[in-house]
Amino acid sequence: MEGKTTVAMPVLEIVGLGYCSWDYLGIVSSVPPFDSPTVSMADFAASAGGPASTALAAAARLGASTGFIGTVGDDEPGCQIRAALSRDGVDLQRMRLEGGARTPVCLVLVEGQSGRRTILCYRGTPSVITLGEQDRTYVQSSRFLHLDGHHLAAAIVAARWMHEIGGTVVLDANKPREGLDQLLPWVNVLITNQYFPQAFTGHERREDAANALMEMGPQIVVTTLGQDGCVCFTSDRNWHSPGFVVPVVDTTGAGDAFHGAFVFGMLQGWAIERAAQLANAVAALNCTALGGRAALPTLQQALALVDAVRDRTTQS
Repeated sequence: MEGKTTVAMPVLEIVGLGYCSWDYLGIVSSVPPFDSPTVSMADFAASAGGPASTALAAAARLGASTGFIGTVGDDEPGCQIRAALSRDGVDLQRMRLEGGARTPVCLVLVEGQSGRRTILCYRGTPSVITLGEQDRTYVQSSRFLHLDGHHLAAAIVAARWMHEIGGTVVLDANKPREGLDQLLPWVNVLITNQYFPQAFTGHERREDAANALMEMGPQIVVTTLGQDGCVCFTSDRNWHSPGFVVPVVDTTGAGDAFHGAFVFGMLQGWAIERAAQLANAVAALNCTALGGRAALPTLQQALALVDAVRDRTTQS
């Protein structure tokens, strides 16, 4: 009797678990009302998207070894997502390909004057992820686990696995979700948009909301502020890390790119200030082309922006 074939798991630095989609993006002057005449788009693109998966692509572009646990259908969008992640260098050994399921698809309307966007999502029909022993080995091969709040039950299990080995759990929180309070005690670093802290805690002041969030588990809370950069909170201090001015085409994926770069900075053992600075630079550069990953920079490109701004500040 032949023995079972075992597949060696890669040793990764960052593993992500969460949502992915295939995005269709168009630049328009405004969002047209129903029954209006046909509106011409100034540009059009298609791109892989999703919070955790884009963060992993960003970290991989910077030089980290990353892997993704997610699920797509075996349709054309699902195949496109897998191909895009593979090109970005993200390991897909534990990504689910579900026969007969429809992959999530998003339509993104980008305002030509500002780069702001409106996203319409079809969530698709893939099954909720259930984790097994191979996933445990995969997660525990890494040093960082990045979550985006999707597949919440699996996220909690994976976060507990990461704590077993003394790893770091990072959560991207963009809106309150049912059951999130059960995940937060397992989160080390919480990165939010500017709306989540008040919406989740009820505190109007940013500092009070951050303190309330840290009482739930995270040791570090970072809130992104778009073009204004981010604010960082720890138990003993808080500070603002300014953003970078670039020619903005499309803000899609900027926050996701920030998350991937911030985790990359922590992976290098950098101070939070330096990780936040890099993340702001990566997020800014990702806004210079149409699509959530079209302008993800290399580490050299991101550091060049940081250095250029530092040099101008020093000379002024």
